Amino acid sequence: MFRQFLDFAEQEFGEVIVDELLNSVELESGGVYTSVGYYDHSEMIDLVGALSAKTDVSARELLVKFGQSLFPSLIAGHPQDNVHHAFDLIERIHGVIHRDVRKLYPDAEVPEILPQSRDGDREMKISYASARPMADLCEGMILAALAHYGNLADFEIVRTDSKHRYLYNADFHILRKDGR
Repeated sequence: MFRQFLDFAEQEFGEVIVDELLNSVELESGGVYTSVGYYDHSEMIDLVGALSAKTDVSARELLVKFGQSLFPSLIAGHPQDNVHHAFDLIERIHGVIHRDVRKLYPDAEVPEILPQSRDGDREMKISYASARPMADLCEGMILAALAHYGNLADFEIVRTDSKHRYLYNADFHILRKDGR
C-alpha cells in the first residue's frame, strides 16, 4: 500500500513533490517500500500529513482520492465472480476477500468492513472498524466500487464517524438518490 501511495502522489503532484516529501519526513523505513514488506501505519499517517501540508490538499481528501485510485489494482488482484453491483462486492469483503488476503499475508491486519443491512440495490449500511485511522481510505474505496459497477452517480454516502474513535470506526449509509 505504501508503494501505491507514493505512485498515487506522483501521478497527482509529480515526481519532484514525492522526492521532497520523502526528504522531509523522517521515516523508520527510510521511505523505501516493497510490495511484500510490512511498515508501521504511522509512516502512512506521516506521509499523508506531510503531503497535505506540501500541497494544501486536506489529508481527508488525499486519503479518499487514494482509496479511489487503489481500488482498480485491488479488484484486478482479487477478481470476484458473480459480482454485479458494488453492494455484492462489499458483502464479500469480510468473509471472502479479507480471508484470502490473510492466507497470502498471515500478518496482515485488515479492517472489519461489515454490512449491517441491505435493501436490494437501493440501500446498504456498513460498519468500518480498524486499528488504523483509515476511514477516509475506506470511503474512497466505496466510491470507487460504486463507480466500477457503474452506479456512482446514482448514490450518495452518509458517513458517521465514532466520536471516541474518529477515523478508526465509522458507519456508512449508502443510498440511491432517487429512492427507487
